[in-house]
Amino acid sequence: MSTKTLKQRIALVAASALTAGFLSVVSAPVANAADGEVMISLKPSTTGSAVTSTTQGDARQVGWVTATNTVGVASTDLLTLASGDAQTGICLSTCSLAFEVENESDSVGISVVVSGGVLSSLDDIGAGETTLSLSGNRQIAHLATGATNSSFVGIVSASSGATTMQVQFYRGTGVAGLTSATAGTLLGSLTLTIAAASASGTFSAANSVIATQIAYAAGSTASGLLTYDNTSRISNGYRGAIYVSLKDPYTAAITTGTVTATATNGANVNINDAAPAAGHDYAATSAFDTDTDLAGGDAYITVTQPVANTAGSTTVTITLDGAVIATKTLNWNGDIASIALDSANSNSIFKNGADVEFAGGQNGLVYVVKDAAGNAVHLADTASANANGPTMTGQTGAMVGASLTATLSTTTAVLQTVSNGYGTTTVIVPTSALNGAGTYKLRVVNAQGANVDSAAINATVSGGLDSFAISWDKAVYAPGDLATLTITGKDSKGTTIADGVALAGLELSVASGLTAVGTACTTASTFSGGKVTCKYSAGNTAGAYSYSIDLTTSTAQAASVGAVQVKTSAVSNEDVLKSIVALIASINKQIQALQKLILKR
Repeated sequence: MSTKTLKQRIALVAASALTAGFLSVVSAPVANAADGEVMISLKPSTTGSAVTSTTQGDARQVGWVTATNTVGVASTDLLTLASGDAQTGICLSTCSLAFEVENESDSVGISVVVSGGVLSSLDDIGAGETTLSLSGNRQIAHLATGATNSSFVGIVSASSGATTMQVQFYRGTGVAGLTSATAGTLLGSLTLTIAAASASGTFSAANSVIATQIAYAAGSTASGLLTYDNTSRISNGYRGAIYVSLKDPYTAAITTGTVTATATNGANVNINDAAPAAGHDYAATSAFDTDTDLAGGDAYITVTQPVANTAGSTTVTITLDGAVIATKTLNWNGDIASIALDSANSNSIFKNGADVEFAGGQNGLVYVVKDAAGNAVHLADTASANANGPTMTGQTGAMVGASLTATLSTTTAVLQTVSNGYGTTTVIVPTSALNGAGTYKLRVVNAQGANVDSAAINATVSGGLDSFAISWDKAVYAPGDLATLTITGKDSKGTTIADGVALAGLELSVASGLTAVGTACTTASTFSGGKVTCKYSAGNTAGAYSYSIDLTTSTAQAASVGAVQVKTSAVSNEDVLKSIVALIASINKQIQALQKLILKR
């Protein structure tokens, strides 16, 4: 190293120390970084000054707060950038960061470009040292190619009044001077927001998660970490849960402090100092609990039902170091109090010997189970006796021997959920001679093991289709009228045909003056309430339009044939002539009556 170069470096370091208020210390060079890497120390200074070093662990920084993404963060003490990594972070207005740029090639130059800050110290390392160039405003530095390598260490400090500071590192053969500092490949960049004071460790509602979770059965392990509130009502006897993940404004976990939870209306709480895991029992025996061991910034609060087997709610207040950070209200369903049939959406006429999927509309029921407060109950979370849905009891008449399916299915039997507010099931009627009227009840079991029955439900059991009849809703239609054809069916005992039975063997022919509208009647059409309706639109031309309807029945029956009349509102010539004749006859009668009156006088 020449005497001139040494003097220049001594002057540079001295000037930097006077300007920045500290003296940089450079330790003996030790290769720690890979070729083309930038290492930035995150280790706090013990002297109040930043220190450069090529030995990992010896370099020190002042004013660093936190990284705001995870790029290049290998540990809490070191930030490594390579291959164009872009890191963001927070530092104070007094921050000074020590860095090392490793370049093992003797054919390329390296540079550092700063905005919102200054290079308060800079030095090259290696046996083949070359001239180190630093611009007058100390914001651009360039190290030319050397005989062996051209690595350097330095310190970058935030400028007075700056709100952001960015440091970029380049490498390449095009990096040949201060004016070409960015003419190489970007090794990495660090963009910092300058904060007036550190907010590390202070609660940030925007970055934290405090959310009610999916409830779980007592004695089981809670699972799942929702980042939003689960607002579903909690099943009777289940545990409520609240996940707490505490973060500061820099998204760093808050691991120190005291978290408390207080519940109202008789509910109890328990704070577990971590996210759910196997083996946690979540025992809650008090309306108040506290936790000071915030592992990873996470906590899990278990909440019990305020009053057993009774619908109710509780509000849980959560604090951090005495300050309220959230309130959450949890709502419970009570025990089963009633079950009822949704008659508007259920079949009431069942086919003898049928167990057909509910999707086909035959033998299907829709039921509703509620607690004493009128809330729909999540049936899967109730007694094990309800695992396959309700059962049937109290059968009379033609319903004797009938039952409900014991197999869950997406079509034949779906358990009631809180969100749906209803469930479905299918009636099984064994093949027998019992056709006609009957009754039955639906049954579920509550948490105490007691049976809860519906009111008696009227039903009809029907055999196969034995006869049918047809009718139209009008004797005469005007052009454009909607004409309704009704087909009714009965079994061999005169019982109305079962819901869901298809129009087997349907042969339906209607003259072209009537056009089918809506869903046309086909062999796939099914009876409901013993009837099938078919819709037609009457044409504009008056006349008689024939029809023929036939079905496959157990007893041979001729097709129903006839004609539908369509008449216009205009008066025909025939009608006019009839009116004239009638008028003349009326006049003649009046003349004869007048003549008789005159003769009497």
